[in-house]
Amino acid sequence: MKLVKSKPELLDEEVTILNSDYFFNQISKNKDVYTKEEILDIIQESQRIGAERFLIQKDNQYVGILELLMKNPNDGYPWLGLLQIHKDTQGHGYGNEVMDLFYTIMQERGVKTFRLGVIDVNEPGHRFWKRQGMIPVKSVIDKDGKKIIVYEKDIVFQSE
Repeated sequence: MKLVKSKPELLDEEVTILNSDYFFNQISKNKDVYTKEEILDIIQESQRIGAERFLIQKDNQYVGILELLMKNPNDGYPWLGLLQIHKDTQGHGYGNEVMDLFYTIMQERGVKTFRLGVIDVNEPGHRFWKRQGMIPVKSVIDKDGKKIIVYEKDIVFQSE
């Protein structure tokens, strides 16, 4: 498994991955699918605040998207902004595998604690993140009026 930096020529792959999970799209943006233009806007907004976006590649196939932000302007913490695995490949352990890559990146950058947000009605998301050892620390309302549960995790590395 490897991370490939997001770039315009991979936009169709991102569209396919993001539009594979109608449930997530419905709870996050009240729609089943995104247009290319909407996804491009999301990517550009993320870039404006300094996020790094990657496609997750497994055996020469793009299976997901990972976005991270080294310093969230709202709270100063590093954030995992998005981890989305293509719906057809969920349940194959790719989420756990990419988290190992994420932890390596964080270790290389000296990060000991990071945060992420999960929409309150996203029960599969809550289950996954709790299995990852994430702990809920607060709730907030996002710009779309959705209640978000903010999780935090202290990363413990093997050498510690």
